[in-house]
Amino acid sequence: MAEETPLTPAGQPQQVQVQVDVSKMAAVYTNFFRLSLSSSTEEILMDVGLHTGIMIPGGMEPIQLTHRLVMNPFVAKRLIESLKQIVARHEQAFGAMEVDPQKRLRKQG
Repeated sequence: MAEETPLTPAGQPQQVQVQVDVSKMAAVYTNFFRLSLSSSTEEILMDVGLHTGIMIPGGMEPIQLTHRLVMNPFVAKRLIESLKQIVARHEQAFGAMEVDPQKRLRKQG
């Protein structure tokens, strides 16, 4: 994504066509993430993975982290804004989502 929008000679924003190659893209399911700053503080790390919730001897099965996304703060901010818009559209179509699992369980019961 470009940081600046190019202008036409008349000073109007110019439409920029960006090619996207999805030929090597892989899909991964995640229901867990953790965020942290890298040691340089110029990058944000987002680790994603799977939390099965399966009980094993000695407690809960460990959460399996499978991928790490590394982004700068500008990309992170754009990601936040994009996710807010997507969630707002989803809630507009299907109703508000409760993210606290305990509250969701109480509403069902």
